[in-house]
Amino acid sequence: MNLIASSLETILAGQVPSGAYVASPTFSQYRYSWLRDGTWIAYAMDSVGRHDSARAFYLWVGRALAGQQGRLERLWQKLQRHETPDEADYLPTRFTLDGEISSDFWWDFQLDGYGTWLWGLAAHVDLTDDRDLWATLEPWVALTVRYIAALWQSPNYDCWEEHRERIHVSTLAALYGGVSAVQRHSPALVPDSLPEDIRSFTLETGIAPEGHLVKYLGSSAVDASLLWAAVPYRLVEVTDERFGQTLARIERDLHRSGGGVYRYQDDVYYGGGEWLLLTAWLAWVYLELDRVPEACDLLAWIEAQATPDGALPEQVSDHLLHPEHYAEWQQRWGKVACPLLWSHAMYLIVKSLLEKRI
Repeated sequence: MNLIASSLETILAGQVPSGAYVASPTFSQYRYSWLRDGTWIAYAMDSVGRHDSARAFYLWVGRALAGQQGRLERLWQKLQRHETPDEADYLPTRFTLDGEISSDFWWDFQLDGYGTWLWGLAAHVDLTDDRDLWATLEPWVALTVRYIAALWQSPNYDCWEEHRERIHVSTLAALYGGVSAVQRHSPALVPDSLPEDIRSFTLETGIAPEGHLVKYLGSSAVDASLLWAAVPYRLVEVTDERFGQTLARIERDLHRSGGGVYRYQDDVYYGGGEWLLLTAWLAWVYLELDRVPEACDLLAWIEAQATPDGALPEQVSDHLLHPEHYAEWQQRWGKVACPLLWSHAMYLIVKSLLEKRI
């Protein structure tokens, strides 16, 4: 089985004519498109030279955001009057494949996806020099920057759609990465101090006494999404001592020896399994640190989780953190999502990086 080929086929099959990528075609709750997942899927397509696929996704994002101008005007008016917005006033974290907002309940106020799509669009333009695309999407880039500038210090759901009451370090990292990328391409769209304000705030408030980044402000725990702080968002560099301390804690608390990477220690979603996309992220970090054999081991573990027909799941359940919670999620939503396009995307990204090293 050629997992590179099957990953590419899975992703292309999951991209609809609108340009959206479905998160998972077989999992009821994931038949939508997220800015977060979609951006990483698009980045994977860019990594393997399918720039047409990535471009179609970013155009879809622009159309989806264009449909939210009325909602945003109501939000701006409330903020100007110093009123607390309702949950429905915020932009959603997921859209239907046609770019609309679903009527189903979801944990919608998540900011990280909005930083992520800005970072991804800039990365696409860097790779392709597609200035026409940037010019076409610039109004929606500006809208997103305005949205982030108004709300970046607001508690909101994290990238796992949990802890609405918290401010999350990986979210701040994504916002920093996104607005920094926009500032590099279109400085006039970003308030001069915004990226550094986000960075300074995060490093002043998001570091534990032991010296590592924390899952959310006020916590002492780590989350594997903290890998994003260095790769790719560069809130800190991979050689920064604070990131080194964070990586050491993730390795100790969340990486099963010989296996994959957990999200965080208290994770009960489907019992808290090992996530393939996070395992790929750790491999990406290892490549940047020149720990190539360890990165290869992680990629081999990911490959071993593929189904006979080449599908990669969201997580695997052989070594659960909290197995007593597995049945309740299976009863609620069915089997673990498989295929998950984000898992395939991260595999392609890291595999591409590894091949460039060899």
